[in-house]
Amino acid sequence: MRISAVLDSSAFNAAYFNPTFAMPTEEFLNSIQRNGLLIVDSENKLQNAIFEQIESLPTKYRQQLQIRFEELFKNKRGRVVECCVSPNYTPSGGFSDLAFRLKKVSQADVLIVGGEGVERLQDDQKRAEGIILLSKYLDNDFERYRHYETLEPTETESEVEDTIIHSVQFNDWLASIVNEDIFTSRERLIALVGKDAPYSELEEEFREFFEGYCGLAFELEEYEESILRIVQRNEAFVHLKHRILAVEAQRKISPLGREARRMGLSVHGDPVPEVKVAALSPDGFRTLIRTLGNWRLFVSRNRLVKLMETEESIEIAARLRAEFYEFFVCYLELELFLEDYDYDPDEGLELRPEFIEALEREDEYIKAGGKMFTLEEVAKRLGI
Repeated sequence: MRISAVLDSSAFNAAYFNPTFAMPTEEFLNSIQRNGLLIVDSENKLQNAIFEQIESLPTKYRQQLQIRFEELFKNKRGRVVECCVSPNYTPSGGFSDLAFRLKKVSQADVLIVGGEGVERLQDDQKRAEGIILLSKYLDNDFERYRHYETLEPTETESEVEDTIIHSVQFNDWLASIVNEDIFTSRERLIALVGKDAPYSELEEEFREFFEGYCGLAFELEEYEESILRIVQRNEAFVHLKHRILAVEAQRKISPLGREARRMGLSVHGDPVPEVKVAALSPDGFRTLIRTLGNWRLFVSRNRLVKLMETEESIEIAARLRAEFYEFFVCYLELELFLEDYDYDPDEGLELRPEFIEALEREDEYIKAGGKMFTLEEVAKRLGI
């Protein structure tokens, strides 16, 4: 079952559009690409109005939105449906009234509006039904009940056996993933920021958060190649393919380097991160925490949990698989973001006496002519 939507151009009014709209806008477009329908008028009035509003937005929002909408309207392929409102219909209240009329005529499930549109339409209780503010898109039932089409695996039997995504243990494994320490730490971190906790408390919890991220990364990276292969072979995930390509194009650190950085190490030849977390100002540190705490990974994780709590069916199993791929791409984007930050969770911690003694022995060994090995040499010897 596809869910249909009408998009009011007021959603991109520059007077209302702010940074909090970026993530729900992208998620709305992703949902249309996955298995939704965008209803437009046959005279292209709303479509043109949307592009005009986007043109007035700041560059950092405008360019990405223009690309996404141009791609959507150029390659409609069953995602965009034109509907005739009425040849003689002239909206008295601007494009918001036209959008509402289009929703009524087409019997679309939902109308997505901006601050300007919601003020006009929600005054009328009859018209308010089925209206969603774009900034609240991630929290509404439209996204929760939007159904994915059944996705058939395209791998061979041998590939299926090697991929946890298609194993009978998938649900149990996924349950462990969504309960990784990073998710409980994120809740504590957000709460500390909300109550303006002292820097020392934030620093301590951030260490827990980062170690939780490392735990999640070590669990997921083993299956990265298999997961990406599944996404690349399935046309239903075209929206994820674009995001994966963007990650791969921007990555600067090698796979071995990413693993080393989680242990506070570095690999020769990989670039040095530009930002040292320990050198951030208190305000800069809080900004970093807010950015990480609002990462879409956590929204996707919550949707996974809701799906796992839903009664099992073939359809739910397909949606769960699809949402997991979304979750995985969010994780890749988080890891890419962290490439620019130099952070050692052990920095500033007191060393145990026995560890200091071991370091002193190593120092004496090196001074006596002992040989050191790079991380690459160790990995090569171990065959990893």
